Amino acid sequence: MTMTVATQATETIVGRRERAARILVTARQKSALVERLPSEVLPATLDDGFAIQQEVSAQLGRRTGAWKCALPQTGKVIAAPIYEAEIYRNDVCRMIGPPRASVRAEPELACVLNRDLPPRRDAYSEAEVLDALGQTYLALELLGSRYSHPESLTFAELLADGLFNAGLVIGPRVNLREGATPADSPVELTISWTRAGEQPVTFAGRHPDRSVLAPIVWLTNFLRVRGVGLHAGQAVITGSYTGALELPVGCELRVRFGELGTLPITFLS
Repeated sequence: MTMTVATQATETIVGRRERAARILVTARQKSALVERLPSEVLPATLDDGFAIQQEVSAQLGRRTGAWKCALPQTGKVIAAPIYEAEIYRNDVCRMIGPPRASVRAEPELACVLNRDLPPRRDAYSEAEVLDALGQTYLALELLGSRYSHPESLTFAELLADGLFNAGLVIGPRVNLREGATPADSPVELTISWTRAGEQPVTFAGRHPDRSVLAPIVWLTNFLRVRGVGLHAGQAVITGSYTGALELPVGCELRVRFGELGTLPITFLS
C-alpha cells in the first residue's frame, strides 16, 4: 500500500522530533553539552519545541514530579516538566554532573496538587484549579542547560530542552495565615540568603506574573488541550521572585522568604 503524502509528512515530523529528543536525552544522561541541535531537526515553532520536550520525557522514562510555568508572552510559552528523580526534599542537595563552585537557583513557591486535573474537553475554571491545590512550600528551582550557549538560541530550542530545568528543592511549608490559599500568596517578597558567619544577601523580590494561581490555571488548560494532565502529588512552580541567584556549594545556607519562612540547604558537588 502506498503511503499518502500526508502520512509521509507526519512520519517525517515524528522522526525528526525523535532524533532531536535523542540528542537532548543523551546530553542529560552523560551530563554533556551540545552547541545546538542539527539544523534539520531544529524546532520550527513553539508547538514543535514542546513536542520535542515531551518526546524527551518519553525517551527518558522518568516520572514528572513537578511542572514549571508562567503566563505566556509574545513568542514564548513557559511550560516544562521537572523529573521526580531531580526533586530534593531535605536540606542536602548533591548536584549531578561535574564539580562546581556555585549553583544557579531561583526562589519560588511550589503549590502541590491534592487531586488530579486530567485532560478533558472543557476548560478548567480558576475555582476548579484552586480547589485541586493543597499546601504551598518554599522552593528553589535548580537551573541548567544541555546547550553550551543557550543565550544564543531560539526560544523554541530552549523549550525543547525544558527551559533550563535541572531540578527542584522543596523546603518547608509556607507560613500563610489561617484559611489562606495559593491565591493569597504575596506578590512582593523580600528574599535573602545567608552563609554562616556572614551578612545576608538581600533582594526585593516580586512575582513576575503578580499571581501564583493564574499561571497554574493557564498551565492546566495548556496541557489539557494537548492530552496531558496534572496529578495529585505533583508540584507546580510559577516564576522566580528574584531571577537566578548564584549560591555557593559546600556550605550551609539559609534562604529566607520574608515572613513566609526559611529554607535551609547545603549544596554538594
